[in-house]
Amino acid sequence: MKHHTKIILTLAVGAAMMASCTQVNDNSTKSQSDTLSKVQKQAFNQAKAVFYALPSPVETATMLDNLGVKFTDKYLHSTADAVKYNTTQSEALNLGIYTADMSFCALYEQNQAVIDYLSTVKKLSDKLGISGFFNDSTIQTFQNNINNKNKIINSISESYSKSTSFLDEQERTEIASTIIVGGWIETLHLTLNMLKDVNLKNNKADVNDIMLNQQFTLEDLIGMLELFKEDPYISQLEEKLVGLKKTFDTLHGEITVEQIETLEKSVMQIRNNFIQ
Repeated sequence: MKHHTKIILTLAVGAAMMASCTQVNDNSTKSQSDTLSKVQKQAFNQAKAVFYALPSPVETATMLDNLGVKFTDKYLHSTADAVKYNTTQSEALNLGIYTADMSFCALYEQNQAVIDYLSTVKKLSDKLGISGFFNDSTIQTFQNNINNKNKIINSISESYSKSTSFLDEQERTEIASTIIVGGWIETLHLTLNMLKDVNLKNNKADVNDIMLNQQFTLEDLIGMLELFKEDPYISQLEEKLVGLKKTFDTLHGEITVEQIETLEKSVMQIRNNFIQ
């Protein structure tokens, strides 16, 4: 994952340098434009590679389930709040958040909650123009397989992957990145709160693996956002994650309850900004 980040940052710096070159004449301008286009295409392809390398909410939820963590809905984002999101950025962020919540509910076989979240995800997907992957047919498929946990989880993962792939193909990678960030922040929020109920000493290896996985993911996300930092909103997202990374960097050795609580406070500040 660190290797991904280095490549991303290299491409981003290269693109910035090319964009700042002085245009001498029409021929040199065209040459620079063609070169920049190639670099931008490389950047989009690298972002796509990061999308697929990142762990999905389902993967993280599975790790928690394997630790015997019990389900609770008190940390989930209320579907009733979905009506207040009316900008592309807020819709994308909360689409990621609701998809993460839906993934956790599916893994813990909270069947009615899965349907409720799917309905909300569909509405936000419609507003973002990616309704083809969260449509009435998808809801019907979920309802028909509501007692088949594996089928539901696979369907969620497939739909989520298709939606971000569609955005990438339409050169809307900034929006796909925003969805991914929202989903990851919610996953981390749920993870940290659910880990509070885990005996950390008896499960220190597994807990450390989970947290290390999240730390590597954060590094990749920051590198991905760096590609699109000319977008003011993306730049703000990157700034928030860089601040969170500073908190992660204070983690040393065995994870403690105090460290988890410190991280959760930082994550909560970001999440509250996303869902307001």
